[in-house]
Amino acid sequence: MSKRVKDLPMGNSEKKKRKHLSLSIAQKVELLQKLDAGLSVKHLTEEYGVGTTTVYDLKKQKDKLLKFYSDSDNQELMKNRKTLHRAKNEDLDRVLIEWIRQRRSKDMPLTGLLVMKQARIYHEELNIESECEYSEGWLQKFKKRHGIKYLKMYGEKASADHESAENYIDEFAKIISDENLSPEQIYNADETALYWCYVPRKTLTMANEKTLTDFKDAKQKLTVLGCANAAGTHKIKLAVIGKSLYPKCLKDVSTLPVHYYANKKASVTREIFSDWFNKYFVPAARAHCKQAGLENNCKILLFLDNCSAHPPPELFVKSNVFSIYLPHNVTSVIQPCNQGILRSMKSKYKHFFLNSMLASVNRGLKIQDFLKEFSLKDAIYAVANAWNDVDKSTLTSAWHRLWATMMFENDLADEDFEEFSDSNEKMMISKLITYAKSLSAESVNKLEEADIEEMLNIDNDAPVVHPLNEGKISTMDLSTDQYEDSSSNDDDMRTGQKISIEQMVKMCDKLIAGLEQCAFISEQEIMAIYSIREKLLRQKPVLRKQSTLGSLLKVSQ
Repeated sequence: MSKRVKDLPMGNSEKKKRKHLSLSIAQKVELLQKLDAGLSVKHLTEEYGVGTTTVYDLKKQKDKLLKFYSDSDNQELMKNRKTLHRAKNEDLDRVLIEWIRQRRSKDMPLTGLLVMKQARIYHEELNIESECEYSEGWLQKFKKRHGIKYLKMYGEKASADHESAENYIDEFAKIISDENLSPEQIYNADETALYWCYVPRKTLTMANEKTLTDFKDAKQKLTVLGCANAAGTHKIKLAVIGKSLYPKCLKDVSTLPVHYYANKKASVTREIFSDWFNKYFVPAARAHCKQAGLENNCKILLFLDNCSAHPPPELFVKSNVFSIYLPHNVTSVIQPCNQGILRSMKSKYKHFFLNSMLASVNRGLKIQDFLKEFSLKDAIYAVANAWNDVDKSTLTSAWHRLWATMMFENDLADEDFEEFSDSNEKMMISKLITYAKSLSAESVNKLEEADIEEMLNIDNDAPVVHPLNEGKISTMDLSTDQYEDSSSNDDDMRTGQKISIEQMVKMCDKLIAGLEQCAFISEQEIMAIYSIREKLLRQKPVLRKQSTLGSLLKVSQ
């Protein structure tokens, strides 16, 4: 008699067999997470009702399972789905589901016929060689893959979004209370598009100017990822995504004030966001909390919207840092980054850009020549400075809807908040108009408020998410020599010659002498140049020593 039969209770004539279970994708991922956390195989077999072999088989498929789960656009669907079958063409599926999501976010009605028609369009645009009829049968499989229950949708009323937001505010308060979290520990991140060299159209169509055919693409885009904590005491270094990984204007640049990525669409992908989260956000947030006097391993929360470039929160955990997603369709209502933070950064950038253009015109430079001179490097430094200039009051007030009762003694009414967030922008526009009208150049002195508002709002609805998964993460290695001429406007003379330490010290001396004559320059700003000068001087002995050693080696040979 076998051991299994011998162990059965006396008088039981039937052999007890484990009921065969087929786990869902979500259960499989959950099991693997518990296995990684240290739970024993025996414990997991008992909890999930599966055999030891099943657990080991799942462990072998771990990478494939986690990638499939991460790539899914609907995590709820993974609770019922049990197989890893994918679409015949995953690129088309990804682009099409993003198209549907964008239409839904704008409350546009969709039907199955419209989806099938758009699928045929993408089929041609993606140059897919295999044939597909995109029939009703295809549509049903597509809907099942992505958990779409219906497609004939008519936009929800605006009040529905506000109702969902109000419900989430209570849920948010409970999370804060249960976890006993402070504003130092809570962050929000979001992406925004930036047309970094866009000028008001009127300036390009003024009389006495030839038709411009060689000026920089007016809608050349960057995607900027900003992140800050609720206390307003910590802004994470920006992540910036451009189109070219090695633009010529960044040659010989050893450091940048942002984390720079690139792909053909200048858009964020899951790979880029995951890389930013693991390499930059987690260490920076952890260091800040330690500096703020919190426990070394205190919990940190990152609030995100349901952008398709954000990986599932279940796979987005590291060093006691967690991500929590806001509900659908409430981003514009309660997400802090959308309540003036990113807008403030972009307004400050565009103020700098337009002010630089006006100053160039005042010196006699034509607008098209200014656009040729203004490089991606200039844009990167300008947007980094704009981010640094976003003040604490803007960062904290942006949480007024989501966390008003817990963060502020005197709640801001929505009307007061709108006035607060718009006042600086209106003042900026007024100053730019006054400056433009003081110039004699016809190309700018007829600028009006509407022209600058157009410039401020031109990239509001520009896409920031790359619908296709590019796989390889393109992060900039500043030590490489692989640079490409991503823009015909980058001047070789700007980056082709190395500047010696001695030359840079002399430049600092001249700059300090000039700045000391300017009443609008503060002592702290001049001291910053002195600090740079001192760092350069400390490098000179090292360079001389290396040079001497090199000479000796040549003599000995």
